[in-house]
Amino acid sequence: MTQPEIALALVGFGNVSRRFIRLLDEVGDRLDFTWRLVAIGSRHHGSVVNPDGIDAARAAAIVEGSQSLDRLDPSPRERSGIDLVRQVTDLLADEAADGRLVVVEATTLDIERGEPATAHIRASLEGLAHVITANKGPVAFNFRSLDSLADSVDRLFFFEGAVMDGVPIFNLVRETMPAITIEGFRGVINTTCHYMLSELEQGTAFDVALAEMQARGIAEAEPSHDIDGWDAAAKTAALVNVLMAGHITPHDVARMGIRELPVSEVTDAVRRGRRIRLVASASRRSGRLVARVEPELLDSDDPLAALGPTENALYLHTDLLGDVGIVQRSSSLTQTAYALLSDLSYISRRLQELT
Repeated sequence: MTQPEIALALVGFGNVSRRFIRLLDEVGDRLDFTWRLVAIGSRHHGSVVNPDGIDAARAAAIVEGSQSLDRLDPSPRERSGIDLVRQVTDLLADEAADGRLVVVEATTLDIERGEPATAHIRASLEGLAHVITANKGPVAFNFRSLDSLADSVDRLFFFEGAVMDGVPIFNLVRETMPAITIEGFRGVINTTCHYMLSELEQGTAFDVALAEMQARGIAEAEPSHDIDGWDAAAKTAALVNVLMAGHITPHDVARMGIRELPVSEVTDAVRRGRRIRLVASASRRSGRLVARVEPELLDSDDPLAALGPTENALYLHTDLLGDVGIVQRSSSLTQTAYALLSDLSYISRRLQELT
């Protein structure tokens, strides 16, 4: 069987996108498809569109050297993300019609409305491109409408990297749990806060622990999304919307971060054989869906209390299988990039099934 060639357009060219294209090269001999990079849009480094293909390694080097991608463009011009998507879906209309055009939406999280990522995804689907994303915003704010649009145009909208990097949470349920109802979940899903709480237990100052997460590239330079609980709230909303047929946004999640948590409470919990962790959870109570993110005082036998400093875990409460848990032992750019790769591989399999 001939391997399909997939045309890739990247909206957002930060650390995750650059690791993704390098990962595609590193594991190329394991893939059942080939790929051609046809567009890149970057908020700070310009854009390039070339249907004949872009040198991905050179593009990454240009951005990492703080130069403009415009130098790679046969017809350079200023483009917004929407401009880039519409130009690409027009220039590659044949590939789009055949299902061989994929837009990778990898812009940063907007916690207010999930924009402009949602608009990028909507325009891509309307242009008959499949879409994959690691941005939790569109799923947290607009999953139902985007999923319906994808279904109406017979295209795929995947987002495995939105929660717990490359750990297959959404794929696990979609592909291996037929006829299962997810009744709720509970987990530790923000690496920055989890690591910081582990450090606070050892007497490390709050600012020092945060600086370490920033130095590792896990926490942002402006870290309020993490320490104020917004990142976990967005992930919680995404999980609720996809796994529990909810219709909420991060603003509907009862939220308390760790910024105001007294260090003395963290160390005192350890002295009493317990631990404080930032826990995300959702359940249905008397028919009402309740979602929250908050520091919880955990008993020593709670599985979330046993997690190491860089580990995350999510336990799904199901009607037929009881509690099903998945643990992520570490977090890195490679794991998030792998989520994009796994979604792309699924699209390739679908293309081959249809030919």
